[in-house]
Amino acid sequence: MTGHPRPDGRFGVRDHVLVLPSVVCSTNAAERIARESGAVAITHQHGCLHVGDDLRHTERALIGTATNPNVGAVVVVSLGCETIQGRRLARRIEDRGQRVAFVGIQAEGGTERAVAAGVAAVGELRAVLDAIPPEPLPAAAVTVGIDRPRDPLAPALTAALAGRGWAVVDAPGDLSAAESHVALAAAGAQVIVSLRGPGEAPLGFAVCPVIAVARDPALYAALRDDFDLPDEDAERTVADVVARVDATLAGEPTASERRGARDFVLRRLAMTM
Repeated sequence: MTGHPRPDGRFGVRDHVLVLPSVVCSTNAAERIARESGAVAITHQHGCLHVGDDLRHTERALIGTATNPNVGAVVVVSLGCETIQGRRLARRIEDRGQRVAFVGIQAEGGTERAVAAGVAAVGELRAVLDAIPPEPLPAAAVTVGIDRPRDPLAPALTAALAGRGWAVVDAPGDLSAAESHVALAAAGAQVIVSLRGPGEAPLGFAVCPVIAVARDPALYAALRDDFDLPDEDAERTVADVVARVDATLAGEPTASERRGARDFVLRRLAMTM
């Protein structure tokens, strides 16, 4: 089993170039850049009209996602007049040791020129990453996130994952599953185990493979292609999750990766005008 070494000593189990819009107004350009270059992009509704704690909360989430070990490089795409300034965001990501390129839509002269510049930037960063050979992945370098630590299955699952020598991080208990994935990515989780309760459909995430475990048999029957595992008896489910984490670390795509789900959900702390 191998991973992608990062300058800070961590390992990615995926090797993404992330196209990160600093504001909702640049998400269309970011998606086009990713689609035309083979990178991954996130879509969000943030970056403008933030103040105080709300601004810092959003900026921390974007930086945490951009510096997850599964991300080998980032292209920040800015409009140019947003509250969360793209150049400042790019500098803060770079200060965390990440490879970064910056594209400004207004600075480039419009969307078409910005998309072309972004595609070129992704190509340059992709060439850098492709020149770095994978290395053996130590068990101690693996971090698995659990998005619902209060679930009755979570204690046994945590013990089984830790028994493999992997670190386990839990999401804060007051967040929705989608929001918790942002927090787990910032905490360095390379793989997320998502325990989906009654009526809860499976989710993906921007930069981390998500292993979706159906705790609702009826919903699993309706969406079995979109889940990774059914919930059977607890002992078997825990063993199946550990085996699926193993396969994910070895490069096997999760159901959310196969269908291209790149969910990114972040709560605003305050509404501003």
